[in-house]
Amino acid sequence: MIKKYRNTFFISAVISLSVLTGVSSFAQQNINLNGASNWAKAEIAKANEYNLLTSRIKDKYTSYITREEFCELTINLYRSLSGKKLPEVNSSPFTDTQNESVLIANKLGIVNGVGNKRFAPGNTATREEIAVMLYRTLKAARPEKNYSSTNERLFNDQYKISEWALTEVLYLTKSGIINGFGNKMFVPGRYISREEAIALVKRMYEVFDGQYIEPYDISSRGDNRSHLIGQLKALIPNEMGKPYQWGATGPNSYDCSGLVYTLYGKIGIPLPRVSRDQAKAGIYVSRDSLEYGDLVFFAADGKTVNHVGIYVGNGEFVHAPSTGNVVKTSSLTSGYYNNTYFTARRVIR
Repeated sequence: MIKKYRNTFFISAVISLSVLTGVSSFAQQNINLNGASNWAKAEIAKANEYNLLTSRIKDKYTSYITREEFCELTINLYRSLSGKKLPEVNSSPFTDTQNESVLIANKLGIVNGVGNKRFAPGNTATREEIAVMLYRTLKAARPEKNYSSTNERLFNDQYKISEWALTEVLYLTKSGIINGFGNKMFVPGRYISREEAIALVKRMYEVFDGQYIEPYDISSRGDNRSHLIGQLKALIPNEMGKPYQWGATGPNSYDCSGLVYTLYGKIGIPLPRVSRDQAKAGIYVSRDSLEYGDLVFFAADGKTVNHVGIYVGNGEFVHAPSTGNVVKTSSLTSGYYNNTYFTARRVIR
């Protein structure tokens, strides 16, 4: 810990996710969700349960997060992912902050200044900054892993992403941590709210700390992938036309994740029960690389997965849509599903 600045506690951040604090016992206290968006309340509560929240970010959830505030979240995330003791820091390389979390994050290589020995702690963090900070937090916590990413085109505005942030943005997107908006836009300079940042940090923790179902890996079983896809193709027609019922997993009715849960279970692939957890299984696959059997996910609010379907080729997917509807095929290019498309995962490998 800091010796000279032991009482200071600020931070800057650079990425949008669900975060948790690093040095406070706030997670052990009752959490105030007043003012949080409806979609964010469960995310914030879960982040609190994971001890990722900080004492500073306990209200005004829809306000933009500052670099310093996000930095504090990254320190909690680092500590949770690494299990290591935080390094001691004796002096600040910055003239505009002595915040302990910022200094620790700088020593760990998570954050840098903005020039002239300044950190700009009160500046609002952008999406690309947040992505870089999250990526560096992961590298600092798990340095033995390979975090390289191929430079493929995932977003229509990818040319707007700064060169220093491109690898980080692509890696986190492929890992299912951060996503774009409608029309495949990333909007790198957009500011993010405290609740969005918390959701990202939480997601990062869940994906990289083993709090998710491991993908069913059949890569060593040769032709078994095509065999399982063949089984899936034979099973799907039997479920078409069955009514939607919330919470149902068959055999006479389904909700969206119940359909996926049951069909993949029948071919020997265990998946979580709800769509938000199913979105953490398998490996990321880009929209233009979808193959039969990939899972496609949707988020009505652009942030939280609330629907899932099974890709069946030709831009179409099978799903159990909603109350009053039946299991059917829909197009990914239709207005609603095109606009709410969130990500895709491959669980048959």
